[in-house]
Amino acid sequence: MKNNCCKKGFTLIELLVVVLIIGILAAIAMPQYKKAVWKARASELQTLTKSLVTAQQLYYMQTNTRPESFDVLDIGFSCSPSPELVAAMGAHDGCVKDNKYGLFLTADVVGAMFIDGPYAYAGFTARTKDATDVNMQGGGRLYCFEGAENLGFCDKLFKGTLGGSWNGFNVFSLP
Repeated sequence: MKNNCCKKGFTLIELLVVVLIIGILAAIAMPQYKKAVWKARASELQTLTKSLVTAQQLYYMQTNTRPESFDVLDIGFSCSPSPELVAAMGAHDGCVKDNKYGLFLTADVVGAMFIDGPYAYAGFTARTKDATDVNMQGGGRLYCFEGAENLGFCDKLFKGTLGGSWNGFNVFSLP
Protein backbone atom coordinates (compact mmCIF):
# COMPACT_ATOMS: atom_id res chain seq x y z
CA MET A 1 0.00 0.00 0.00
CA LYS A 2 1.27 3.47 -0.94
CA ASN A 3 1.76 6.17 1.63
CA ASN A 4 -0.09 9.32 0.41
CA CYS A 5 0.97 11.50 3.33
CA CYS A 6 4.26 12.48 1.66
CA LYS A 7 2.81 13.37 -1.76
CA LYS A 8 4.48 16.54 -3.14
CA GLY A 9 3.49 18.82 -6.02
CA PHE A 10 0.25 19.66 -7.77
CA THR A 11 -1.84 17.63 -10.16
CA LEU A 12 -2.26 18.72 -13.77
CA ILE A 13 -5.91 19.57 -13.12
CA GLU A 14 -5.01 21.85 -10.22
CA LEU A 15 -2.46 23.70 -12.36
CA LEU A 16 -4.94 24.08 -15.23
CA VAL A 17 -7.57 25.50 -12.87
CA VAL A 18 -5.09 28.09 -11.55
CA VAL A 19 -4.04 29.08 -15.08
CA LEU A 20 -7.70 29.37 -16.10
CA ILE A 21 -8.49 31.62 -13.13
CA ILE A 22 -5.50 33.86 -13.88
CA GLY A 23 -6.57 34.06 -17.54
CA ILE A 24 -10.11 35.09 -16.61
CA LEU A 25 -8.86 37.74 -14.20
CA ALA A 26 -6.46 39.11 -16.84
CA ALA A 27 -9.25 39.24 -19.43
CA ILE A 28 -11.37 41.27 -17.04
CA ALA A 29 -8.59 43.56 -15.82
CA MET A 30 -6.87 44.38 -19.13
CA PRO A 31 -9.63 46.55 -20.65
CA GLN A 32 -9.97 48.43 -17.37
CA TYR A 33 -6.22 48.99 -17.28
CA LYS A 34 -6.21 50.33 -20.86
CA LYS A 35 -9.13 52.63 -20.03
CA ALA A 36 -7.25 53.94 -16.97
CA VAL A 37 -4.11 54.58 -19.05
CA TRP A 38 -6.07 56.56 -21.66
CA LYS A 39 -7.89 58.51 -18.96
CA ALA A 40 -4.53 59.47 -17.47
CA ARG A 41 -3.22 60.55 -20.87
CA ALA A 42 -6.42 62.48 -21.49
CA SER A 43 -6.04 64.26 -18.14
CA GLU A 44 -2.58 65.35 -19.22
CA LEU A 45 -4.07 66.57 -22.50
CA GLN A 46 -6.81 68.47 -20.63
CA THR A 47 -4.22 70.20 -18.49
CA LEU A 48 -2.22 71.11 -21.59
CA THR A 49 -5.33 72.55 -23.25
CA LYS A 50 -6.21 74.60 -20.16
CA SER A 51 -2.66 76.01 -20.13
CA LEU A 52 -3.01 77.01 -23.78
CA VAL A 53 -6.39 78.64 -23.11
CA THR A 54 -4.94 80.63 -20.22
CA ALA A 55 -1.94 81.73 -22.30
CA GLN A 56 -4.23 82.72 -25.17
CA GLN A 57 -6.50 84.73 -22.87
CA LEU A 58 -3.51 86.49 -21.24
CA TYR A 59 -2.18 87.41 -24.67
CA TYR A 60 -5.57 88.78 -25.67
CA MET A 61 -5.86 90.86 -22.47
CA GLN A 62 -2.38 92.32 -23.00
CA THR A 63 -2.62 93.09 -26.71
CA ASN A 64 -6.37 93.16 -27.45
CA THR A 65 -5.63 90.91 -30.45
CA ARG A 66 -5.78 87.18 -30.88
CA PRO A 67 -2.51 85.27 -31.19
CA GLU A 68 -1.62 83.86 -34.58
CA SER A 69 1.20 81.57 -33.43
CA PHE A 70 2.38 79.67 -30.38
CA ASP A 71 5.60 81.71 -30.40
CA VAL A 72 3.85 84.77 -28.96
CA LEU A 73 2.17 82.85 -26.14
CA ASP A 74 3.80 82.63 -22.72
CA ILE A 75 3.93 78.83 -22.48
CA GLY A 76 6.56 76.83 -20.65
CA PHE A 77 7.09 74.03 -23.18
CA SER A 78 8.35 73.63 -26.70
CA CYS A 79 6.82 71.87 -29.67
CA SER A 80 7.79 71.15 -33.26
CA PRO A 81 5.96 73.00 -36.07
CA SER A 82 3.47 70.89 -38.01
CA PRO A 83 2.20 72.21 -41.36
CA GLU A 84 0.12 69.02 -41.71
CA LEU A 85 -1.76 69.83 -38.51
CA VAL A 86 -2.31 73.42 -39.65
CA ALA A 87 -3.86 72.16 -42.88
CA ALA A 88 -5.95 69.44 -41.20
CA MET A 89 -7.42 71.75 -38.56
CA GLY A 90 -7.67 74.91 -40.66
CA ALA A 91 -5.46 76.58 -38.05
CA HIS A 92 -3.11 79.58 -38.00
CA ASP A 93 -0.47 77.54 -36.20
CA GLY A 94 0.03 73.93 -35.25
CA CYS A 95 2.76 71.94 -33.58
CA VAL A 96 3.53 68.52 -32.15
CA LYS A 97 4.58 68.07 -28.51
CA ASP A 98 6.51 64.99 -27.36
CA ASN A 99 5.42 63.06 -30.50
CA LYS A 100 2.13 62.40 -28.67
CA TYR A 101 0.04 65.56 -28.85
CA GLY A 102 -0.93 67.92 -31.63
CA LEU A 103 -1.60 71.52 -30.63
CA PHE A 104 -3.52 73.94 -32.84
CA LEU A 105 -4.45 77.60 -32.73
CA THR A 106 -7.06 79.35 -34.88
CA ALA A 107 -8.38 82.90 -34.68
CA ASP A 108 -10.61 82.09 -31.72
CA VAL A 109 -10.04 78.40 -30.85
CA VAL A 110 -7.14 76.65 -29.18
CA GLY A 111 -6.89 72.91 -28.70
CA ALA A 112 -4.80 69.81 -28.16
CA MET A 113 -5.34 66.31 -29.47
CA PHE A 114 -3.78 62.87 -29.65
CA ILE A 115 -1.88 62.23 -32.86
CA ASP A 116 -1.69 58.44 -32.58
CA GLY A 117 -3.30 55.47 -30.90
CA PRO A 118 -6.95 54.46 -30.79
CA TYR A 119 -8.02 58.04 -30.07
CA ALA A 120 -6.00 59.81 -32.77
CA TYR A 121 -7.59 63.17 -33.68
CA ALA A 122 -9.56 63.28 -30.45
CA GLY A 123 -8.86 65.86 -27.78
CA PHE A 124 -9.99 69.06 -26.11
CA THR A 125 -10.63 72.56 -27.33
CA ALA A 126 -11.87 75.90 -26.04
CA ARG A 127 -12.84 79.23 -27.53
CA THR A 128 -11.67 82.62 -26.40
CA LYS A 129 -13.89 84.50 -23.96
CA ASP A 130 -15.41 86.80 -26.56
CA ALA A 131 -15.97 84.25 -29.34
CA THR A 132 -19.25 82.39 -29.61
CA ASP A 133 -21.09 80.24 -32.12
CA VAL A 134 -23.91 77.70 -32.12
CA ASN A 135 -21.81 74.68 -31.09
CA MET A 136 -19.23 76.10 -28.68
CA GLN A 137 -20.07 79.02 -26.42
CA GLY A 138 -17.39 81.48 -25.36
CA GLY A 139 -15.88 81.94 -21.93
CA GLY A 140 -12.91 79.60 -22.18
CA ARG A 141 -15.08 76.54 -21.46
CA LEU A 142 -13.39 73.24 -22.32
CA TYR A 143 -15.00 70.92 -24.87
CA CYS A 144 -14.14 67.41 -25.97
CA PHE A 145 -13.93 66.64 -29.69
CA GLU A 146 -13.35 63.58 -31.84
CA GLY A 147 -13.59 62.54 -35.46
CA ALA A 148 -16.67 60.59 -36.52
CA GLU A 149 -14.65 57.34 -36.69
CA ASN A 150 -13.39 57.75 -33.09
CA LEU A 151 -16.74 57.65 -31.33
CA GLY A 152 -16.14 56.62 -27.77
CA PHE A 153 -13.45 58.96 -26.48
CA CYS A 154 -15.66 61.82 -25.34
CA ASP A 155 -18.82 59.94 -24.42
CA LYS A 156 -17.35 56.77 -22.89
CA LEU A 157 -14.29 58.18 -21.13
CA PHE A 158 -15.72 61.56 -20.12
CA LYS A 159 -19.50 61.15 -20.25
CA GLY A 160 -19.72 64.04 -22.72
CA THR A 161 -22.92 65.04 -24.48
CA LEU A 162 -22.81 65.52 -28.24
CA GLY A 163 -23.48 69.18 -28.87
CA GLY A 164 -22.69 69.70 -32.54
CA SER A 165 -19.79 69.70 -34.95
CA TRP A 166 -16.83 71.90 -35.74
CA ASN A 167 -14.47 71.57 -38.71
CA GLY A 168 -15.69 68.00 -39.37
CA PHE A 169 -15.28 66.91 -35.74
CA ASN A 170 -18.00 65.97 -33.27
CA VAL A 171 -18.01 68.37 -30.32
CA PHE A 172 -19.12 67.21 -26.86
CA SER A 173 -20.00 69.26 -23.80
CA LEU A 174 -18.32 67.95 -20.67
CA PRO A 175 -20.25 67.54 -17.41
